[in-house]
Amino acid sequence: MSEAVRLPAVAGLFYESGAQALRADVEGHLSTAGALRLPATAWRALLVPHAGHVYSGGICGAGVGTVELPSTVLMIGPNHHGEGAGVALSDAPAWRTPLGDVPVARALVDELLAAGPPLRLDDRAHRREHSLEVIVPFLQAARPDVSIAFLSLGEPDLDVCLGVGRAVARAVTRLEARGDRVALVVSSDLNHYLPRETNRVKDDRALEALLGGDPAELFERVLVRERISMCGVLAATALLEALRNLPATNPRLVAQGDSGDAFGDTSRVVGYAAVLWESRGTAGGMES
Repeated sequence: MSEAVRLPAVAGLFYESGAQALRADVEGHLSTAGALRLPATAWRALLVPHAGHVYSGGICGAGVGTVELPSTVLMIGPNHHGEGAGVALSDAPAWRTPLGDVPVARALVDELLAAGPPLRLDDRAHRREHSLEVIVPFLQAARPDVSIAFLSLGEPDLDVCLGVGRAVARAVTRLEARGDRVALVVSSDLNHYLPRETNRVKDDRALEALLGGDPAELFERVLVRERISMCGVLAATALLEALRNLPATNPRLVAQGDSGDAFGDTSRVVGYAAVLWESRGTAGGMES
């Protein structure tokens, strides 16, 4: 295990760099979800956006604020910079934000590595990447004792994504057999930089595939047939495959919006959504 704590890469850029201001901002976004929270055993996964908090914080807060977090979370997000391994687990002992250090869930990391290829340890993929970092303060505020395994996915290959999803399911199953509940949190924005009306059409097509639950259909629709610039599609594809190999869930769109909601400019927006996968039987029915 690396001895170096993973330091913030985008504090002061994507979110507040001061602890007091960041906590107030994040807690304000979380409060929009209302008082009721799904128990940790009543849900399995969330997809939330990763833009600057001024743009997507409300959507992220609506998602995270809907649930109670278990103590162990696996975060999966894209690799925007292309650095490091295409499938990379953080080897740091902890990740630091202005709210403090979050310990890495080492038992989950070990289970993921034991679950088979293509997962490997590589901190280079995480060093400058914002897609997981900007969500971490929401998880810290929601559950101060949370521990997280951080997985970056940047290999645009369907078979790789499916292999990651199956490995995630095996690791989660093994850890939960020992009594630890694990939640999955995927980081993704939706389509980028079109006028709101056109962008929303592409967002809705991506969400339709995501809610449909077929990882191959999501991958092919977004990356091949319709060229939707959903930056976390690889992570979402892996998630859908993991969900197919875990106890059944029902998906629900919790919130949807775009970057134009922040300042009113709808000429060139980025789409955002929060999607929740509830355990079956419990369901109640910068810009990027």
